[in-house]
Amino acid sequence: MGSDVIAPRMRAASEGGAKMAAPRSGLLQALVEGGASGLVLVRDSAACEGRSLLRAFATAAVKRSEPVLVVLLDVPRESFEAGLSPDVKQRLQYQDRLWTPPLPCPMDVGGLLGALGGRGSPGPSPTLLLDSLSWLLLRMRPPHVGGAIAGLLRGGTEGGRVVALLHEDLHPPSLVRALGAMATAQLVLGGPAPMATPLSQATPPRLVRVLTRPRRGGGTQKDEAFTVHPNGTLGVPPPLLATEGEGGGPSPTPPSGGAPSPITFRLRLSGAERAARAAVTPPYEHRSSMQGVPIDPDPPEDEDPDEDLDV
Repeated sequence: MGSDVIAPRMRAASEGGAKMAAPRSGLLQALVEGGASGLVLVRDSAACEGRSLLRAFATAAVKRSEPVLVVLLDVPRESFEAGLSPDVKQRLQYQDRLWTPPLPCPMDVGGLLGALGGRGSPGPSPTLLLDSLSWLLLRMRPPHVGGAIAGLLRGGTEGGRVVALLHEDLHPPSLVRALGAMATAQLVLGGPAPMATPLSQATPPRLVRVLTRPRRGGGTQKDEAFTVHPNGTLGVPPPLLATEGEGGGPSPTPPSGGAPSPITFRLRLSGAERAARAAVTPPYEHRSSMQGVPIDPDPPEDEDPDEDLDV
C-alpha cells in the first residue's frame, strides 16, 4: 500500500466516526498554539481525515514566527498548500529526501535536524510536520521508524515538536499503542460534533479526542469540537450539545491509551430473572427417591471372630 492507496482514501468525506462525549475545553487550541513539545500524534482514518489539523499546526507556527519543516509523503505540495495564505506558503520549508534506495533503510535524521537547526540554536522552537507516518511504516520496519522519531526528539532544538499524521486504520492496534506511548499528546479524530445550536457554515464541526501525556500515567482525556477554515486557521465552534452523564472534569486515560470499551452486559438481574432463579432448586438440595425406603440393620453378632484362631 503506497501513496496511490493512502491519498485517495484520505479524500473520503468524514460523515462517519465514533460518537464521543464532548465536554467543552481548550486543549486542542492550546496544543495548536504551541502548548506541547515532543511528539504530537494525529490519528485519523478513512472516515475522519486529519490533514486539516496538520495545516492548522503549520499556520499557527508560522504566525508565531517559528521555522516549519513539512515532510510530504502522501500528497503533493500543491494539495497541502491549497487555500493557505501566501504569507504562510512562503514561510513553509519542505524536505523530500528521507531515505536512500533501496528501501527499507533508516531515515536521514541528520538531514532533518540540519534543516530544523540543531540543539542549542538561537531562535524560536521549530516544528516538523510529517505527512504521513503511515507511509514510512508501510515501507520500513517499525523499529527503524521508532528509532528515527526518537532521534528527532533527542537531537532537535529544545522545545521543538514533531506533529505526525498516522492513519490508524492501516496498522494493528499494538503498533498504534506503541507509537502513542512515545507521544506527548494524541489527537484521535471522530465524527460530526453534536452542537447545541444549528450551524449554517460550510465546514461542520467535528470531534477530536485529546489524550495528553498518556505514557506517564494519570493523563487526561477530553473530547472537543473543532473546525479548520480553508486558510488553515483553527475555528472555535459554538457550545456543544450536552450529553447524558457528562462530567465537567477530565476523564482518566485508559491504561492502553485508547478509548474505554463499553460494557455489553447488565450487572443486575431483572424482577422476572430473580423470580425464575428463586423457583429453581439448587443441585445440592436435590433429594433422591431412595430416601423413603426403610433399611433394616443387620443383627449384632455374638461370636468372637478370633475364637477359631490358633496362634
